Amino acid sequence: MDLLLHADDIHASYDQRRILKGVRFSLHRGEILGLIGTNGAGKTTLMGVLSGRHKHDGGRIMLAGEKYVPDSMEEAQACGVGLIPQNFRLDPELTVAEAIFRGTFQAGKPHDELRGQALKLIRDIGVTMDPDVKVGTLIRAEQTLVEVLRMVAEEAQLVIMDEVAASLPDHEVAVLHQVLRMLIRQRRAIIYITHRLDEVRSIAHRIAVLRDGAVHRILEAGQTDVDELAFLLLQEKLEDNARPAHPAAGDEALRVVGLSVEEHVQDVTFTVAKGEIFGLVGTHRSGVYQLIEALAGIHPSTSGEIFMQGKPVQVRGPLDAQRLKIGYLSDTDDNLESGASIVEGLQHTANANEASLENEISRLRGVIELVRRMRINTTNIHGTVTTLSGGDRQKVQLAKWMTSDCDVLILSHPSRGIDIGAKEIVYRMLHELSRTGVAIILVSSDLSELVSWCHRIGVMRDGELVTIEANANTNEDVLVHHMLGAKFGSGSGQARRVKG
Repeated sequence: MDLLLHADDIHASYDQRRILKGVRFSLHRGEILGLIGTNGAGKTTLMGVLSGRHKHDGGRIMLAGEKYVPDSMEEAQACGVGLIPQNFRLDPELTVAEAIFRGTFQAGKPHDELRGQALKLIRDIGVTMDPDVKVGTLIRAEQTLVEVLRMVAEEAQLVIMDEVAASLPDHEVAVLHQVLRMLIRQRRAIIYITHRLDEVRSIAHRIAVLRDGAVHRILEAGQTDVDELAFLLLQEKLEDNARPAHPAAGDEALRVVGLSVEEHVQDVTFTVAKGEIFGLVGTHRSGVYQLIEALAGIHPSTSGEIFMQGKPVQVRGPLDAQRLKIGYLSDTDDNLESGASIVEGLQHTANANEASLENEISRLRGVIELVRRMRINTTNIHGTVTTLSGGDRQKVQLAKWMTSDCDVLILSHPSRGIDIGAKEIVYRMLHELSRTGVAIILVSSDLSELVSWCHRIGVMRDGELVTIEANANTNEDVLVHHMLGAKFGSGSGQARRVKG
């Protein structure tokens, strides 16, 4: 194969911490190299070095046979290296067409001149997207597809994708994989970072395991399995978790009756019990996001009723939700203040009346325990959250909400960007939280997570709640059929609409 990239003995530091400690690997044209590692292993720093965003301290990188030391992301792009970072941000006022061609020689052209080219790219890769809409109206997963299209438009020879599938449902991951295969047929090379071990096995040719700042092993994807990869990452075997076999036994915490949100959600009814983990899933335009945002007061409902502990309530804004003890972590939350310390980030609220030394010591002990349990990779809990990896920042966001005093906690894609070991810990903590009586609504595109942890799973399609499946009676295939409106192989009819 034609060698495109060779990295030899790469060292790099961040905030006076040595992150990369002698990374070595090669990448060929037409190859997808999967890169896996726990949060804080150095994946994001390595991608920063390759994309010109971060300087390395030592070692040598060769790109297409020439020494490669980019001074900026613009220079890296000029050399044919493109990056989709884990926490990318798009200008919400750009149209899809303008966002696709930004950073290219066509950037700045009027939308009308870019529209036709954008539409051709969209059709070529087989996704459904309007080039005329503004990216600010798209949900996170759709914005990810815009970024992939940008890589195609840039004609990048080395494409780096950092957790691009974290919030994509399985059937759209398949679309993404089709795009990746199209890119490698064009002799491009891809570095693909993901925490989904089954996914990386299905798309990559080889898989590099990054551990403690160095490449521990590189394996042929077809000659390994998820258990081996998990063991190489964690150096221990994951525990087997039993699926919830019975409904939650608690009293009713939340009841939604005939809820509608403009044209997005129509006449949705369901209940969530105290101590229940209730899953919600649907495609991008199913209405699932508008439903949970109505419950959180982000975009209030236009009709219907909400009951908390059996009493009717009004949720007309986030302050109402906060007063009613409804917590919400969205899949776009990365709103920790850049100067905030890890200690501050892990505290939901600060109580000025509890400033005694005893309370301060207790608070810090609690933070240290959270850092230990969630495997947040830091040497200083008073350091800023900006020193953490993207996955560790997500853990801080999660821990803040999980330790808050909520009666109903809504979590959208809580395991986004979190490594497999920490993911199991997070879900065990959610299970512990549910046993205290907190009702948890879990939105995820990872169907295996929903089946593993939820008592019941509701499926949204075309603005309606088409079914609520008891855990014991469902699996991933059944959920996909309901999401897409496909008929079962047995010839049964369309997914039923439910009222409870």
